[in-house]
Amino acid sequence: MIKERQGIMQSDCLKGVLGKMIVHEKGIRDSWKEYMEKLMNEESEYDHRMSAGVKEGPADFIRINEVAAPSI
Repeated sequence: MIKERQGIMQSDCLKGVLGKMIVHEKGIRDSWKEYMEKLMNEESEYDHRMSAGVKEGPADFIRINEVAAPSI
């Protein structure tokens, strides 16, 4: 593998929906676009048995020590 083509943000190949390897940049881009369109347009099942009540009053105060990472 060529060193300059290695990286987190770039892929050299991708297996398509039909199991065929895609090696061209345009094909990889099109495959990701198709995947994301399918993902974003799927209807998810909703469990209507769950419900949440509306909280009235002021929001809870969140303290810095509750979210800060502990120092090592």
